[in-house]
Amino acid sequence: MTARGRLRDRIRTPLVQLNVVGIVLVAVALVPAHLDPRSVVVTALGVVALACWATWVLTGSGRPRTVALLVCGPVAAVGAGLGSPSLIAPVIASLIVLISDGTRSATMIVGSVAADTALTAVSAAAHGFSFAGLLSLLAGVAFGTLGGYSRRQRNAAEAQRQALFASTLAAEREAERAALLEARSAAARDVHDVLAHSLGGLVIQLDAIEALLERGHVEEATVRASEARRLAGEGLSEARSAVAALRDPSAAAPVTVPDHALETLLTAHRSLGGTVHAEGDRTLGGLDAGHREAVAGALREALVNARRHAPGQPVLVRCSREGHAMVLRVENPIGTPPRATPGGGHGLTGMRERFAALGDGSTVHAGADGDRFVVEARAVSP
Repeated sequence: MTARGRLRDRIRTPLVQLNVVGIVLVAVALVPAHLDPRSVVVTALGVVALACWATWVLTGSGRPRTVALLVCGPVAAVGAGLGSPSLIAPVIASLIVLISDGTRSATMIVGSVAADTALTAVSAAAHGFSFAGLLSLLAGVAFGTLGGYSRRQRNAAEAQRQALFASTLAAEREAERAALLEARSAAARDVHDVLAHSLGGLVIQLDAIEALLERGHVEEATVRASEARRLAGEGLSEARSAVAALRDPSAAAPVTVPDHALETLLTAHRSLGGTVHAEGDRTLGGLDAGHREAVAGALREALVNARRHAPGQPVLVRCSREGHAMVLRVENPIGTPPRATPGGGHGLTGMRERFAALGDGSTVHAGADGDRFVVEARAVSP
């Protein structure tokens, strides 16, 4: 935009138009009734003050505006004290604008107020103003000072309000982002469970079928094929549920984990050729949906890891109650590094995330203990 265009836009604003009207009115009041040395001086001072007033009104920012503000007040103060009270208007206007600007230093503001007050008082005393007249001029200086300070406070409050609004908006966006990331993490855990449990089990079944067919055990291979078909169907159903939850989390059906979920997982592990020795009460009674899902997920991941890392090795599962908590401990010998199977690499992380999301002191630990790998989960009853 050109300088002329910017000037035209400023003139169209109501505040600038009000200042222009004030400049015109003061200019009319400056016209002397008769010429004498004093009136010429006062008129000259008035012209300088009005020129400065017009400069900082029509100039958006920069050094010329600052100089005009600093010159306008003192020059007008002298003119007002020498016999032209209308020049107190530029003093008031310059003080309001100068003080209300939050970028101005305290030294500049105090200096301007002191200069305007002193020059008004000295020039009024030299001209012979009455005490009442002097007080009226000083009241004008005080009015400009208080008006500028009030406006400065209002601007500061508005800046704080905008900063608070921006901070609140940023916090809301961060909360939305965190919720989105949590939803994505939850979906990733669900997808991992589908891959690791269903498809991982399917790979094991297909390997077993291949071995049985090579040995001519067709009937056993047929049984394994039926089990593989069941696993594939479960995996497809779970995958569809996970995708539906990703598309519309609000429409996703709530996860229901029955009391016998742990026993079902143990049975599935045995059907895949695994050996399990289970001890204790394996029902999930007394736990809510979130804790049931976390405990079942911990056992599922422990059994998947046992099948991958130590295939054919016995797994020990102990369940116990400690006060208001259910404790699940799964142990298996540490085997050779696993072969590549679908869904590997994120199960333990997802398991820990589930327990951390409960936020009630429930914990899960997984790692080597001597020559055994141990997963121990502790779910606090609500």
